[in-house]
Order: sequence, then C-alpha cells, then structure tokens
Amino acid sequence: MRLKRVGRFGTTGALVAAAFGASIVVTPSSASAESAWECYGKEVRRCATVWWDESADTYRARAKITDVAGGGNYQVKVTDVKLRRFNGEKEVTVRTAKDHDGWKGTQDLAGTSAVDPCKWDQSFSVVATYSWRKGGKSGEKTWSPNMGWSLLCR
Repeated sequence: MRLKRVGRFGTTGALVAAAFGASIVVTPSSASAESAWECYGKEVRRCATVWWDESADTYRARAKITDVAGGGNYQVKVTDVKLRRFNGEKEVTVRTAKDHDGWKGTQDLAGTSAVDPCKWDQSFSVVATYSWRKGGKSGEKTWSPNMGWSLLCR
C-alpha cells in the first residue's frame, strides 16, 4: 500500500474535517429520521437544513426566514440557497437555488433541487442569504449552520 504525502492544505483540510465531523448528523439510509431545522435569530428567525427525502434517499438544501410574532413585524425573504459538500479540502457547491420571488409578510421558504448523497462520500451543508426590512430599517445576512449532514449508504 502506498501512502500519499499530505501537504499543508491537506493537513488543514483534515483538521477542518475533524472539527466539522464532530457536528455531523449521520443518517442511515434505512432509518426513519426527520430533517431538523437549525435556527438563529430573535426578532427574525433564520433557519436552514439539509432535507432528507426518505422515500427517494435524496438530499436538498432548504432555508426559511420568519418574522417572529411580537418581534417587530418585518418583511422577509430568503434567496441564493446552496447545497454544499465538503470534498476533503473545501466546501464545494453542488446545487443552487436563486429564489427571487420577492418579500413576504411573515415567512419565506426556498430550496434546491435534490441530489443523490450516495454519489459522493462527503458530508453536506447549506448556506443561504436572508433579508429583512421594516420601514427604513433593513438587514441581510448570509448564514450557514455550524453543522453538516451525511447519509450512510449501502
């Protein structure tokens, strides 16, 4: 067996993968599991998940933004949702959804098309751009949960 020499980027990638691996949700393909939203924010709640379609064994990135009741009555939108995978060195975008359906009064939801997670042996993550506004006050944030999802394939 030959060993491949790992350079500085490989070592850094391995350290990132090890740290990232501690927060990976692993789902066996035969299990009955539910995709859980990871959320952030108080007045405007930003949420994201890698959604598992159990019947088709596929993944898709989903993101939503919600104006929290009693939180300020903001208009909200979510755009530019990306499903990413870690290829051992860096995050690579697998699918993108440019959702430009405009501002919503309470909640907006967007998602990418599905992929077969067994095609790659890496973990997956999601990142999206969230926007909110009220009167002259507005904000925008591109956010990704500090978490990865992986499917154990047969």
